[in-house]
Amino acid sequence: MATNRQERAAQLAGQLIGLESPKEVVLAAGEWISYRLEQEGFRWLKGRTSLERRLDGRLERIRLEGSRWNKTGRLIEFSIVGLEVFDEGLKAWRQSNPGLTVERPDSVEGIVCATSFLDISREAKAIVTLPADRIAVVDRLCEHVKEVALPWFRSSEDPENLAGAVSDALLRPTGFGQDLLELLVSRGFRGEARSLIQRVLSLGETYRDSFSGGRSLAISGGRPSWHSQQALGWSSEVLGLLDTTGPST
Repeated sequence: MATNRQERAAQLAGQLIGLESPKEVVLAAGEWISYRLEQEGFRWLKGRTSLERRLDGRLERIRLEGSRWNKTGRLIEFSIVGLEVFDEGLKAWRQSNPGLTVERPDSVEGIVCATSFLDISREAKAIVTLPADRIAVVDRLCEHVKEVALPWFRSSEDPENLAGAVSDALLRPTGFGQDLLELLVSRGFRGEARSLIQRVLSLGETYRDSFSGGRSLAISGGRPSWHSQQALGWSSEVLGLLDTTGPST
């Protein structure tokens, strides 16, 4: 087994060093990162230029993108552009309870949260123009992914501790507070969902104003769009999370 892994490492390293086309080099870099993150459960999906990890209906995705300025012999650069989390159970809950969720595109029916990597990282790009530098450069980016991306994914893994673990950025009025709230409700963690609401309300007046606007929209029979400022307050109202009664779906 060790020999097979060593042979695979040598093959992938040879590809990364030997290729010339920017597109091919970026794809080879993605495969190398996948190899380095293999023990963490990630695999490389060439067609989506992303690294993905699946476990118990949860999908975690790291998206890569080559620079628009790439040109053979002059520049080869790529960046980690985003992190995304999806959940099959949450998707099923939304499909079964369309009146209890906001309007959103079908492509994000299962979304839990997402972020631009630039919003949480000091190092999102890798310049791999010189073949001799490629392994070292990509390895440095790999270590940075372990330091930054993996903890970010873990912050939304545990429903019982989610309210205190996720970042303020995810909870901003146009962020993913409403998606995270639905994740908790879909799993039956209504007490934890209320804790998430209290966490949001403690963040400032802007958050409280948006929340109140969402409640008013729900009471008047309206329905917000995904990522709108009113989404979290609306969901809190229609899901009955502001008192001890309400829907238990």
